[in-house]
Amino acid sequence: MKYLIALLIIALIQKPQQEPEGIEISVRPEHKKIVYVATNVTDKPLDLFFKVESEGFRKRADRPIITTIPAKTAKDLITLIPKKNADTTHTYIAVITKPADHIELRKTDSLGREIRKINPDSLRQGQ
Repeated sequence: MKYLIALLIIALIQKPQQEPEGIEISVRPEHKKIVYVATNVTDKPLDLFFKVESEGFRKRADRPIITTIPAKTAKDLITLIPKKNADTTHTYIAVITKPADHIELRKTDSLGREIRKINPDSLRQGQ
């Protein structure tokens, strides 16, 4: 009995999954879709990294999002559209990034294509 009471006290003291400081994440159910919404409750804009881990939804739901949430506003982050006749689960990861943590991406023109011409007769030789 003592163990049961101790376990109950520990379960009540333990903190649930914490939201990032200054941002409130909510889920807005709509007809045939679910929308994650971030609300900035501070007086300054905050940068947010947000990723949903889901099953039973369209593939693009698992892509991470890096966005700025303006002060005292709400912003739709991602819309999840479930597949027909599928069991669905979804959890999220939300992290507020600091200016020192910004990742700088640069576009380059180093991407190229290699196109090779294949002689159809060379494919028939293997037969």
